[in-house]
Amino acid sequence: MLLRTSRHIIAALLIGTILVASTPAQTNTTEITWYTGGETKLTLAPIPLDTVSSVVIAGTTSQKSMIVTVKKDKGPARSNPLPIADDGSFNVLYLFKDGIGTYTVRLSGSRQRGSLNYQGLGFFTHTVKKALPANLINLELNGKIMEYVNRVIGTTVGRGECWDLAQESLDLNLADWTRPTTFGRLLNVETDEIKAGDIIQFRSVKTTEHLPGGITRYESFGAPDHTAIICNILGKKHYTLAHQNVGGNKSVIKGDINLTKITRGKYWIYRPIALMIQL
Repeated sequence: MLLRTSRHIIAALLIGTILVASTPAQTNTTEITWYTGGETKLTLAPIPLDTVSSVVIAGTTSQKSMIVTVKKDKGPARSNPLPIADDGSFNVLYLFKDGIGTYTVRLSGSRQRGSLNYQGLGFFTHTVKKALPANLINLELNGKIMEYVNRVIGTTVGRGECWDLAQESLDLNLADWTRPTTFGRLLNVETDEIKAGDIIQFRSVKTTEHLPGGITRYESFGAPDHTAIICNILGKKHYTLAHQNVGGNKSVIKGDINLTKITRGKYWIYRPIALMIQL
């Protein structure tokens, strides 16, 4: 699998941006601070000045792609694509997942789709005084991931690399994940229930099965890495996978793997969970 991490890490590269005076805040709304020219490329709906654990980010933009980068004071940063409709509008509920505290929400854009370089448009701060409920922290996306997989079987996703299938399925469904290979909430393969729609990451895995008639079958996954989506549970550690770039085939296909027969390598399974909700 070719990760091409630098190609896919969504990080705002603020090119030639200069901080300008803040836009005066409306009554009971959050103040937006713009970078030079940002207010001409992005229009944001008023953001209520409150202390809840989620916020609606809505508006219109002339940019072809945008990312939202959210960082809690003394905490981790998350950078994820913001979905833009064909008419330039966007409307999502962003979930603050790192507990009580103050977050900086930065919006960056590019005139190109899938750009490597994003220019800062504006930012605001949001203070959370009540943590997000557990059912929203771990809001599962398995059903949506499987809907996507079923749509793309037999087609080529992105460049045809195995990683592209996971990346597209997660970004389109506004998932909470960290590039390159932290695809959601890490599961314990021994104790957690594995579901269709979970994402599996292989590292130099080899399985060996002894079949009737003295036949031995070997299979390898990952050279050194391979990414797939689990689409059926056949038994304990026995799955049907959807993946691409298998044996040189760049289209999405299905195949079975029995990981009770693993003789080399490692693998990890992740539960895809939501970071934003499309409104």
